Amino acid sequence: MLNKLGIYGIVGVLSALLHAMFLVALPRIGVPLALANLIGFLVASFWSYLAHSKISFRQQTKGQLFPRRWLLLQTGLNVILSLLLPTVLARWAQNPLITLTLVFTPTAVNFMVWNFAARHVVRIQSGLNALGPDCHADDLGLDEAINDAIFDLADRGQLQSASLMVAGPAVAHALDGLSRRPKLKIYLHLVLSEGPPVCPPEQIPLLVNPQGLMNLSFGQLLMASIWCKTSSGSFVSQLATEIKAQILMFQELTGQQFVSLDGHQHLHLLPLVWGELLKLEPPLRPVWLRTIREPWPPTIPIATWTQSMLSAGVIKWLVLSLLSFGLQPELRKKGIATNSRFAGVLFTGRMAGTTLKAAYRHLSYQPTIPRNEGLTAPLLLIHPARQSESNTTARHSKGPNSRGSIDSRYKLSLDFYASAWRQREYLSMAHLAEDRDARESSIDRIK
Repeated sequence: MLNKLGIYGIVGVLSALLHAMFLVALPRIGVPLALANLIGFLVASFWSYLAHSKISFRQQTKGQLFPRRWLLLQTGLNVILSLLLPTVLARWAQNPLITLTLVFTPTAVNFMVWNFAARHVVRIQSGLNALGPDCHADDLGLDEAINDAIFDLADRGQLQSASLMVAGPAVAHALDGLSRRPKLKIYLHLVLSEGPPVCPPEQIPLLVNPQGLMNLSFGQLLMASIWCKTSSGSFVSQLATEIKAQILMFQELTGQQFVSLDGHQHLHLLPLVWGELLKLEPPLRPVWLRTIREPWPPTIPIATWTQSMLSAGVIKWLVLSLLSFGLQPELRKKGIATNSRFAGVLFTGRMAGTTLKAAYRHLSYQPTIPRNEGLTAPLLLIHPARQSESNTTARHSKGPNSRGSIDSRYKLSLDFYASAWRQREYLSMAHLAEDRDARESSIDRIK
């Protein structure tokens, strides 16, 4: 222990000396104190990141760098302190004690951050999930091309579960395929935003458009959840009616007594929706709900992160993560299980290639799950479909139920499934087995 503290102290002292050198020297050439403090901190932080990974915590990291998110955390905390403290302490700037405070505050923060980072690495190492996450596909029953891709992946052993749209145009084709694959786990894919309802439209007029199609947007249900006390009683009653009808239809079609459930466009995470789900009598109440506990996987290319930022994937991740966090206590209270972790929102629509592999590896290394938490295996979500590049431009013009096209009544899914990324997700998942040996060879690859 003394040896470890000594090594940490040497790294910390060198970091502090680097910081102090810039802090003292730069103001003498006219650099503002706050900027000089920030520059000194950045240089010292980069040194400490390298040195603590390679030297101080070498036993935990096996000589590799800490995951980059810990560097971002350390940098964010210290940037705030490096800009704030000089402003607060400017009138005493010439006092040596103030200089020492400015120099050693980041060191103290680093000590806490790198200790947490080292513990995190050890937890990952001790929590290896040799079986990997459950790989899951949504939208079974929407189209035969989607069904075929899901069934092929299941036959390859690459897919453990799928979600069924009980009113989908290709549900008969899906049920035929499921009858030959009893090991494939089936969940109800609750659909409230597009396509035909299960109930007759005249019974739920507030949920459908003039064409009798489901028409509840994420924003509409979110606002209704926020103002739930003033939401129309008729609206909530009709919502509960359609939810119950879809559950009953799922039980009838699949023969499953116990229902596991997720939602199209993740609408099941909205408080108004899951509130109605939890009110159901026990025979209809779901025994499992999908939640979003999605860590930021390392080794994702910068271009992929940029695309996620531009497409609001990070904002979507944040909103769904907050909604999932609010749902957790209710699930535990009702004894409803959920997945321990998740991947598929940050890069939704582009879960292919290196992104899919990185997410799979990251979910394969997880902290030990407490048995009393009601948590199941991590879940990796994809949206695969078999299609060729040549037919994507013609998909909108094809009629309902035609093979290789999306029913025009599902307007939100038209562009999504016209994208060549659906084929890429299918092919990437089909070849994921080639990467499984690599994930078991070294834990360093998740950093």
